[in-house]
Amino acid sequence: MMAIGLLTSLAATGSAIDIGRIYMVKLQLQAGVDAAALAGARSFSNTSSSDAGRDKQVDSYFAENFPDGYLGTTSVRPDRSFRVVDQTNVTTVSARASVPMAFMQIFGFSNTNLNATATAELQPRPLEVMVVLDDTGSMQTKDVGGGSRMDALKAAMHTFVDTLHAGRTSREDLALGFVTYNVTTNVGDILTEHGVAIEPMDGFTNIGTYTNGINGRGNPLGWMGCVEDDATVQNLSSSPSTFEAGAWDIVSSLPGEETTRGRHPAVRPYHYKPLSLLNNSGDTYSSSADSVSKYVPKHTQSNTSDGRRNNHYLLSPGGDMSKGQELANKAAYRQHFYDFYIGLNNGSATASDDVIVSSGDGYFDPASGGAWKVKYDRIPYIGNSSYWAQPNPAYGYPLNSPRRINHTLKMATPNWQCPEPAMKISYGRQKSEYLNYVDYDNYAVMPASGTLHHIGLLWGYRLLARDDVFRRTNPYPDQKPIKALVFMTDGETSLSSEPTWYGAYGRLADRRLTDSTSTGNFQTQIMRRFAKVCEAAKRDDIDVYIVSLKANVGEFSTCAGDRYYRTSDAATINDAFGQIAVDLVDLHLTD
Repeated sequence: MMAIGLLTSLAATGSAIDIGRIYMVKLQLQAGVDAAALAGARSFSNTSSSDAGRDKQVDSYFAENFPDGYLGTTSVRPDRSFRVVDQTNVTTVSARASVPMAFMQIFGFSNTNLNATATAELQPRPLEVMVVLDDTGSMQTKDVGGGSRMDALKAAMHTFVDTLHAGRTSREDLALGFVTYNVTTNVGDILTEHGVAIEPMDGFTNIGTYTNGINGRGNPLGWMGCVEDDATVQNLSSSPSTFEAGAWDIVSSLPGEETTRGRHPAVRPYHYKPLSLLNNSGDTYSSSADSVSKYVPKHTQSNTSDGRRNNHYLLSPGGDMSKGQELANKAAYRQHFYDFYIGLNNGSATASDDVIVSSGDGYFDPASGGAWKVKYDRIPYIGNSSYWAQPNPAYGYPLNSPRRINHTLKMATPNWQCPEPAMKISYGRQKSEYLNYVDYDNYAVMPASGTLHHIGLLWGYRLLARDDVFRRTNPYPDQKPIKALVFMTDGETSLSSEPTWYGAYGRLADRRLTDSTSTGNFQTQIMRRFAKVCEAAKRDDIDVYIVSLKANVGEFSTCAGDRYYRTSDAATINDAFGQIAVDLVDLHLTD
């Protein structure tokens, strides 16, 4: 009887231990498939064999949560299923484990088989997302694993767009937009369409009046849509939460609006003047008399590998010097030519080579304060085609596609460095429209001479935040949309130290941004404005994400916090955009 009792007690104890092991394996097995299903759903669109691909993501997350040999189990591998059901991405992961019995083998029970299954879906919510992309020349650098940085960005943006669509060809509750930037950004068409005030520039925005043609991008001397930054004050504070009066380039109000801060000035069209660098002292005009020899351009119109650094374009279409004379005295060019050539006025005895003359074509004394005009045909070397060229009528992205027929990025043009137009936020587009923008409207602009992060972030913020002006119709008005601003760059703020360097704040010599000639001070002021715009966006309940490729910028981390992704190659930038997309949709287990 005692032996029978001991045997019974042993069986009870052994079964309790084995049942406990079964329970623990069952819990861990379920945790493994749950984690794997969520990982597969996050990377659903990545079908590659890389570590970031969905198959390896499933395997690695399962292994992390159900390690090999767990409580005696062997060779447990998950089964995966990736399906699109009713236009929704569905990931299912299942696994089967055999648990060896420790004590119950005495009674003929050798193993217990367990099964676990998990299904995860991406359930989208109404989203309004503005993506701001760096289109500077450095994006052509090939240092991210074979391809260029731009190639890596395009691939990552495909992952981003695919994940946001969660298996659909379109989403009625997704409103996505794009802004590209370098030293300027192209939002002109959107502003014109929505009645935002644009400052007229006689001889540029109305060029058709003088050339018997059309205005805008159809005219080689016309405005293509890029803008300069708003009127501002110099030397803003380092505090992101301080919004100084008079600094219109850090707020969401739009040019022309009457606000509590006063009347917001109209936006200034971006207009690269037909001179960049000269050989005269300091690369700008001298207050003392100069000789004509100092006004030979530094660079010819040669087709150099880094992109035609000379931007001396003629104002005389087809060689019509009378048109050049007329345009040279219009607002777009008049003061500019004065600033460059007044140094030639070295007395009435040598007035024959003066570009700036009196209204009666005589000698003009700069100290007189009288009326003056530009003699266009006296501009040094104006007849030398090695230096001065007809404006490029085909300026645009040099891609072989129906969207970019016969376009080149060659100078010369008043739109130098101007990227393609932004895409405003709108619901219900086809996914292919977004992918086409990424592939064909997003291009590393060469030549390029700088990176001004602030102007891209500012207009991305405005186009997203000001839905009262840039209207879109949320198909679910009872659901407040999630708003996100996603910013990408591969570098720090940069610019040339040449006084004639031109960007969104005009020439460096104009000192519109800082009273110092130091490029370091200019860069500091750009990033202070960047930080203030970021703060304004967050106050407007906009989630700000920043992805930097290669660069490590403190302001980015401060701005975005744990939504800042610093990447180094094609794989990590792809992962970053994939994670951001997942963060913007509702990922959850359904089974």
